[in-house]
Amino acid sequence: MNWLDKHKQRLLYGLAAASLAVAIGAAAIGGFLLHRAADVERQALRTQELAGAATQLHAFWLRLEAEGATTQLAASRDRVLDVTSAAFAAVRAYDRAESDRIRPAYLTYVDQSTSGFNRAIGSNGLPSPAEEGRVDRDFTRLESAVAAESRRLARATRVANPQAKRALIGAAAAAALLVALLIWQFELQRRAGRIDRDNAARSDELSRLRQEFVAAVSHELRTPLTSIIGYLDLVSENVTGNLTSEQETFLAIVERNADRLQELVGDLLLIAETDGGALALDLRETDLDALTTDRVESARPSADAREIQLTLSLGATRHIQGDPFRLGQMMDNLVSNAIKFTPMGGRVVVRTAFEDGHALFEVTDSGPGISPADQVRLFDRFFRARAAVDQAVRGTGLGLAIAKAIVDAHHGSITVESTVGTYATFRVELPETQAGRERGS
Repeated sequence: MNWLDKHKQRLLYGLAAASLAVAIGAAAIGGFLLHRAADVERQALRTQELAGAATQLHAFWLRLEAEGATTQLAASRDRVLDVTSAAFAAVRAYDRAESDRIRPAYLTYVDQSTSGFNRAIGSNGLPSPAEEGRVDRDFTRLESAVAAESRRLARATRVANPQAKRALIGAAAAAALLVALLIWQFELQRRAGRIDRDNAARSDELSRLRQEFVAAVSHELRTPLTSIIGYLDLVSENVTGNLTSEQETFLAIVERNADRLQELVGDLLLIAETDGGALALDLRETDLDALTTDRVESARPSADAREIQLTLSLGATRHIQGDPFRLGQMMDNLVSNAIKFTPMGGRVVVRTAFEDGHALFEVTDSGPGISPADQVRLFDRFFRARAAVDQAVRGTGLGLAIAKAIVDAHHGSITVESTVGTYATFRVELPETQAGRERGS
């Protein structure tokens, strides 16, 4: 047990690295298998097109008896023969081995049927019964060869699709395990006080290594996650109607958790970006009231599901200079936090205004409040207040840290005011632009 306690961090790093390797490998295998299955399905369509073209070609023997030997019939057959040749060439271009298996029967039928048909046209008569029987037998052999290839391709498709689904589900599971291990590792560091406060150099080094590890893993995880989500979408579209209700439920769970993982990776990358310096912003004139209205309406279904009264009071009649995407992200974090911590039947109030030359965005909830001790560390990364732990509210402890990073990048300020058991208010102040002052004057 002492050995496990001593090497717990290294063990977690090893498991995280193994999970990352499994996620990337499974996603790559799943993508390859899915691509292979799509190639097989396309080849099956080409084989079916060859079978259809050959059937149309053979139908000219019946038309020869019904319509007689005419130049128009010969011209029509030449066109169908060209289509048949093109279909065989397409099969050969994508699977030479398949074409080699079909080729003897195909060439025999085409040569015999064409020579017999041309003799009938040249003599302005009908082919002999013996010749018709020989051509029919050649056509039957061609049909059998093509049907055998169609069955082989169908079997290959039935094998490849389930394998691809299993590989992609395995990749999603490995990615979920990786994120869980990372969160566990961060929590262990926080609880055990791994950062030595008496040794500033060691503290800085540990912090730097952790940040680099988070950034590196997040970047490496984004690519397989994107592939997982993309291929899951392809699987959902390609197998619609072929899954049981239980399998559809499993697939929906995988998709939902993959989306959650992608959101978490985005948060980790944003945190890593703030460590590298100032957060990059796309600044423009921004209507704070319009942006607030949009984000509140996006959060309303969550509030309605918990019977929480979500109200909005607008008063920011002037524009500010800001990044609408990042400001919207900050608003989403604050409003969703308020809804999560407010009991059913409670109330959340969102307010905007201009006060003392600053734009104001304020969120007040009727939740359990925040203790003074927790308020000191509320904007620290991965910190979770006691109320979050007691109520088992899901989260990573990154939302408020991200909100503060966004506000700081806009040269604003964010504060909290709360009374335990009564309420909590988060207040964001952002500087007004010169254009906004002129518009409001």
